[in-house]
Amino acid sequence: MKNISNTKANGVIYTPSWIVDLILNNLNYNVNIETKKIIDPACGDGAFLTAVLERFIKSAKENKRGNEEIKTLIENNIFGWDIDENAIKKSKIKLDIVAKEFGLENITWNLKVTDSLNKNFCKNYFNYFNFVVGNPPYIRIQNLEKDKRNYIQKEWLLCKSGSTDIYLAFFELGYFLLKKDGLLGFITPNTYLKTSAGKDLRLFIKQKNILDTFIDFEHHQIFDNAITYVLITILNKNHQEKYFKLNKGNSNKEIEFIDNIDLKNLNDENWILASNKILEKVNTIEKKGTPLSRIAEIHVGITTLADNYYIFKNPIIKNDTAVIKLKDGRTFEIERNILKPIVKASVLKFPDEEQNRFIIFPYKKVKEKHQIIPDDELKSKYPLTYGYFTQIKDVLLARDKGKPNHVCWYAFGRSQGLDTSFGKKILTSPINLKPKFIVWNKDDYTFYAGYCIKYQGDLNLLADILNSYDMEFYIKTISRNYQNNYKSFAKSFIQNFSIEINDNAYFKKSNQQILLNFN
Repeated sequence: MKNISNTKANGVIYTPSWIVDLILNNLNYNVNIETKKIIDPACGDGAFLTAVLERFIKSAKENKRGNEEIKTLIENNIFGWDIDENAIKKSKIKLDIVAKEFGLENITWNLKVTDSLNKNFCKNYFNYFNFVVGNPPYIRIQNLEKDKRNYIQKEWLLCKSGSTDIYLAFFELGYFLLKKDGLLGFITPNTYLKTSAGKDLRLFIKQKNILDTFIDFEHHQIFDNAITYVLITILNKNHQEKYFKLNKGNSNKEIEFIDNIDLKNLNDENWILASNKILEKVNTIEKKGTPLSRIAEIHVGITTLADNYYIFKNPIIKNDTAVIKLKDGRTFEIERNILKPIVKASVLKFPDEEQNRFIIFPYKKVKEKHQIIPDDELKSKYPLTYGYFTQIKDVLLARDKGKPNHVCWYAFGRSQGLDTSFGKKILTSPINLKPKFIVWNKDDYTFYAGYCIKYQGDLNLLADILNSYDMEFYIKTISRNYQNNYKSFAKSFIQNFSIEINDNAYFKKSNQQILLNFN
């Protein structure tokens, strides 16, 4: 992809040369390739194209082709597109250097400065290429200008809904660029395996039976200039098998073959990349009891979008007031009874641990629901707090990229958790190395930075099940990866874990596997 200075705007990440070679090798792009057409539709400054050119020329020379014929073949068969004019210029310079090493000069490179997702341009090349390769840009759709966002969502099926990313559109583009027996090799974020935004791509790949190979790097970091969890996807437009090859890779360039995975083992909601044996065990865990989401409620906590201005550790509590201190050293006195005790789930170590955190809670209960305290009422009943809010109004207005808060300017950034975060519950951090579900029995506490589980039965019994070896195995297998092998414990990953709540045999069998280590 393109220069690192364009990273934020254009979704640019350098592609290491060994990743390029790995993709080309998995496409068998090595011999007798000089008459095959290949394109990188987001070529940047030429990481893929320079490797392609070197292999292309070597193959042509091994087949005894002369320099003039090779030049013609290059001009007819190697293509690159990119929206960045400077990147295309750099790519041409790099290609000239490679060509010169083989005694080839004055080549007219088939590189174009264009928006590859402009259908009026790219549709002229549909069903044209034998190979599509690359590292397409990673840009969330909401970070695009409105006109571009609307155009992509209108023209590209895989980006029509949700908080999507334009790399998904490049998969769709790549598929249509390929001839009927063509091959595609991309390195992209692995997010499309599990997110709702990636579901259309998952269905597209599965329904067309084009999945040939995955090389999953899990939590290993491949790029030097970005923390991105990546996956190599090889698609075969003429794929005849009912299985795909699964490999695991790491940053030490070690690639391990795992299994030939039956395509039907991929659940449409969450693609789990593991051996067939492990997938069978996951299926057993999910089917042996009742899904957690059917016996309990799973909720996120309070989201202020400005925690440093709402949540305070160890405020100085007086009779009717409390003194809070901001990170910049400023102190303010506010009313004591507008504070609520709050737990930070991500740092909680053991049940009922004293955290001494409080949140300014500018809400009141109306018919068992929390509603924002109106401006005049807040000013009247809580003048100190209202004065404090006016002092930080610019910070509060800048939340959420400056979008107006539809409730009130001093309301929390999100309304989630207002009514569901109080009461007895089980708490868990949003990410962790192992299960750490902790019972919290203090009714008056709300929480943030995690998830809670509300259950009408025995919370300690349920926590034991959730802290079991089965859950550790389950999350390790099905959940999203984070750096240093941390795993997500989001609702989407724990909700289908099944509970045998009345099966005493379960506890006898699993007694030695319960993980209650809160150290």
